[in-house]
Amino acid sequence: MSRKQELANAITTEVRRSQIRTDAYDDAVATALGVNRTDYRCIDALDVEGPMTAGQLAAVVGISSAAMTTALDRLERAGMARRRRDEQDRRRVVVEIDPDVRKRGWEYYEPLARMGAELMERFTAAELEIVLRFLREANELATGSLDELHRTLAAK
Repeated sequence: MSRKQELANAITTEVRRSQIRTDAYDDAVATALGVNRTDYRCIDALDVEGPMTAGQLAAVVGISSAAMTTALDRLERAGMARRRRDEQDRRRVVVEIDPDVRKRGWEYYEPLARMGAELMERFTAAELEIVLRFLREANELATGSLDELHRTLAAK
């Protein structure tokens, strides 16, 4: 096996480990905030991507529009998200998180953010650019793969 293949395999393993640990951490935060994992994925997606329509949010988190309606109803009742009319197109409704949710979540993520900042100090700007490029391209591939998987499953 070539060194490049060994590195590719090791990166794949570490990405998978990271996904498992991140999912477990997010699970614990969801429990601490009093929401289920799907609802927390919605909050996280809105925090990362910003306000979007319910349909867009359903696509991002990978659930049906019916399941999204139910999740949004729960999040609104909990005061964590709200639906509002789009200011540019009053016919559209967008979903946004309540700013207080960000503050409540920060309690759990601040230590990770601090450790992440310390970790990044160990790398040069050029090294971080490579990591960023890798992650962006990997996310693009994952998005395309998820879209394709949804189409395949819908056709069954």
